[in-house]
Amino acid sequence: MALPKFNQAELPVFERGLWSRAWFIVLLCLVFAGVDWEMMPLKVFPFIFVFPLMLAAWNRSLPFALICAVGLSLTRLSHQFAFDEKPYTADEVAAALIRFFVLLLLAALTHIIGKQTRQLRLRVRMLEGILPICSHCKSIRDKNNNWVQLEGYITAHSEAQFSHSLCPKCFKDYYGQESAPEPATKINP
Repeated sequence: MALPKFNQAELPVFERGLWSRAWFIVLLCLVFAGVDWEMMPLKVFPFIFVFPLMLAAWNRSLPFALICAVGLSLTRLSHQFAFDEKPYTADEVAAALIRFFVLLLLAALTHIIGKQTRQLRLRVRMLEGILPICSHCKSIRDKNNNWVQLEGYITAHSEAQFSHSLCPKCFKDYYGQESAPEPATKINP
C-alpha cells in the first residue's frame, strides 16, 4: 500500500526544513558539545545534549541517533581526560557510563515514539480522506478502482468489526411492523 505524502505545512516544525537534515543535526551536536565544554566545571549531566539527540532520533534512523549519542558522550569524556590533571576515580567512571547509557536509552525511546507517531499520523490520514462511494449501493471504490462493500472496506482498513441489524424505520418498511418482536425469555426451572 502506497503511503500518502504530507505537505511540509502539515508536519510539526521539528520535522521539516533544516531540523530534519542530517548535516544540520551533526552541526547542532558539535555546537552543543562546544557549549558543554564551557559548562564542564559545573559537573552536571550534559542536559544540553538532549535536544540534538532527540532531534536526531526523531527525524533520522536509530543508528544515526546512536552514533550521535556515542559521539556526544565521547566529547564529554575526552574533555575530562584532556583537561583534568588528576586520574579518573571510580565515581567519575560510573557517572560517565551512566551518562552514556542514559543518552543511548533516550535516543532509542525517542526513535520508537517518533516512528509510532508517524505511523499513527499516516493511519489517521488514510482513514480521514475522501472516499468515493456509490450513492445507491454504498460501495466504495478502492485504489485499484474496484468497488468494495462499505463494511469490507472499513474492516480491511481499520480494526472495526460489523454486526448487522435493522433500524426501526427499515424494520417497518420491510416487515410492516412497528418494531421487532421481543425475544422469548428463557425461564430457568
